[in-house]
Amino acid sequence: MSNHAGATTDVAQAGRIEGYDLARALAILGMVVVHFALVMSSERADEGGWASKLIQLLDGRAAATFMVLAGVGITLRSQSADARAPDDPKAVARVRVTLLKRGVFLLAVGFLNLLIWQGDILRVYGVSLFLAAGLVTVRARWLWTVALGFVAGFLVLMGTVDYSKNWDWESMHYHGLWTAAGSVRNLFYDGFRAVFPWTGLLVFGMWLGRHDPRRPGTRNRLLTAGAALVLVSWVTSRLLLHDALAHRDTWRMDSESAQAVLGLGSMPPMPLFLLSAVGTALVVIAASAWVAERFARVIVVRAMVATGQMAFTWYVGHIVLGLGGVILLGLYDDQPVGAGVGAGVIFFAIACALSLAWRHRWKHGPLEWLMRRLAG
Repeated sequence: MSNHAGATTDVAQAGRIEGYDLARALAILGMVVVHFALVMSSERADEGGWASKLIQLLDGRAAATFMVLAGVGITLRSQSADARAPDDPKAVARVRVTLLKRGVFLLAVGFLNLLIWQGDILRVYGVSLFLAAGLVTVRARWLWTVALGFVAGFLVLMGTVDYSKNWDWESMHYHGLWTAAGSVRNLFYDGFRAVFPWTGLLVFGMWLGRHDPRRPGTRNRLLTAGAALVLVSWVTSRLLLHDALAHRDTWRMDSESAQAVLGLGSMPPMPLFLLSAVGTALVVIAASAWVAERFARVIVVRAMVATGQMAFTWYVGHIVLGLGGVILLGLYDDQPVGAGVGAGVIFFAIACALSLAWRHRWKHGPLEWLMRRLAG
């Protein structure tokens, strides 16, 4: 494994990058806030108000950051194995076996999670690990090719398969989810988060993991590139939407279709959204690396780093405990969006406090421990 092209062991040898843990915690915070707001309020995100605008901003981008960081983690794992045993030809094989086993584990947990949460992303993560197992040693250009291939594959599907066929957009209900055809479609194409194109974000993260964000030069480049992608995608979307609505006969789109294709919403995840999401992930990662380094001893940062290290536990926990509690208390559907945002922030604050206490005594979170026990 020590001879694989494009990857270095510098990151692994330098120790754990807590900036990634902090970024992972921020991704969890974003998903928690969005999901609490969606469950607690029936208001649409485009109805105005600061809370609705916040949900519109976070929707999809927090999940995208989570996927990018998952790819980063895969690369760091392979580099760590390389650093520990640089002359062991079987090291890469062991990493691949672990990724395959974890893929099966996450796919199974994801389908269980799907019983209560249609927005599950663990199944996508699981399928992505199957692919990642074969990519840990490839050159950077091949990672870019595969990542872009998932985007291209999604666009081909969009042009040939009706994306809205199984959706009731008013209730956000997916019909036929538990049929064979519906389950496959939902996982690979038209679910809340699907293999096409979301696995491309994980593969991009595998490339990103080969660069150490603790280096000021690297961190500045990531921050600049991320901010540029966010700005360019936003400006391009505004200009194209304005032109499409002003020249409907030329574009042959109504306002709803134009917004879906040219807007920055996560469903469907079109290229402009993906550019914005990647840019957001880069900004979050670069900023988190700086904060984790500059304020390493601040209790809030320590608590969030601990939460990021237990991201799997809290992803499942916020659905089962957090959203489950909301439903049991009868606080769903009829609350204002702001109440959902507030409840999500409170849940995350509690999670941070519990994570800090847990990590003081145990090395891994409960679900992280279970995954290691069953899948390596």
